[in-house]
Amino acid sequence: KTRDSPHVMPVGVCVITGFLGSGKTTLVNYILKANHGYRIAVILNDFGAELGVEKMLVQQGGIDGDNESRTVVEDWVELNNGCVCCTVKGSLVQTIEGLLEKRKEMGEKFDYILLETTGLADPGPVARELWVDDELVEEDGAVLDSITTLVDASNIEKQIKESQEATLQVAYADTILLNKSDLVCEDDLERIKRTLSTINAEAEVIVTSRSKVDLDLVLNQGTVTGGGRGRKPVLGDFAAAPPSAVLASGGGFWAKGVEKYAPEANKVHNPDIRTICVATSGYLDYATFQDWLEDLLWERRNDDDGPDVLRAKGLLYTRGSDRRRVLQAVREVYEITDGPVETNPTEVMNKLVFIGRNLDENNLANGLRSCASS
Repeated sequence: KTRDSPHVMPVGVCVITGFLGSGKTTLVNYILKANHGYRIAVILNDFGAELGVEKMLVQQGGIDGDNESRTVVEDWVELNNGCVCCTVKGSLVQTIEGLLEKRKEMGEKFDYILLETTGLADPGPVARELWVDDELVEEDGAVLDSITTLVDASNIEKQIKESQEATLQVAYADTILLNKSDLVCEDDLERIKRTLSTINAEAEVIVTSRSKVDLDLVLNQGTVTGGGRGRKPVLGDFAAAPPSAVLASGGGFWAKGVEKYAPEANKVHNPDIRTICVATSGYLDYATFQDWLEDLLWERRNDDDGPDVLRAKGLLYTRGSDRRRVLQAVREVYEITDGPVETNPTEVMNKLVFIGRNLDENNLANGLRSCASS
């Protein structure tokens, strides 16, 4: 960055995913056309042809044929509502880097990047690529903000049973848009919510129809690498409030679909994707915790029937630090950042939440407990 170039804050990247027919086309169409007041750069995978973007790029025609609705700038289109859109050219990282360069040239022309993934995509590799690329995360770059998953209320239960991708999209989500809610009755809607919550108890579920949603609920969540910059707390209601049995004993586990919350409960291991929360009181030894976490994320996933952690997050207290630390992880990539200073905290309770397959509640709870500082 040269001395005269303006300082531009990092852009939050929101990954939008969802199975075929979930309503992503309708949502992206709304973002590109409506006067919602947000300046968003939309990177398209599935919808380039369907929304006429490729035609706009080549023929300089606007969406719905309105030639005054956009301005063509090289390989992207600026629309009259302040948003821009482009299709992936080369690699995903190259496409985002190109957008960031244009953002600097134009003097902060958009505030968010929304990345649409294909309907059959596992969002995990996409999230990892955005997170670990050094050039993206440097100053004035981009940070992975959150993952939002659209689901079709009338089909999601069948899709979860038949498709691994549909289940993974739910598991990775920070926010789930339960779309097409007008096609199911209220009782079915409540049952679907319980099913989604069993897989991912931490995701915020927002009921929508025809993909209509307040974009403030989707953008600037800060739930992956935001470091507290977004609107959401690190832990959702389920993980943030351990049951009384766990609190009374100074630690243990709790999980969706597990009837007994006692720390020494019998093994309730389940190979399906679901959410497990663990806690232990007292300060942790930071080096011991990192060793345990890396063994869990990097080594044990390779064991036969080993734990396959898709998402993890938590709040930690470590010996020698006056700050509560924040953990975020997507598969084997993790980050621990410092939170605000806490002077004489009234409760020193470390809380972690894991979403994945083959999770053993007792092993996770005992592993966290073993990291306690002596």
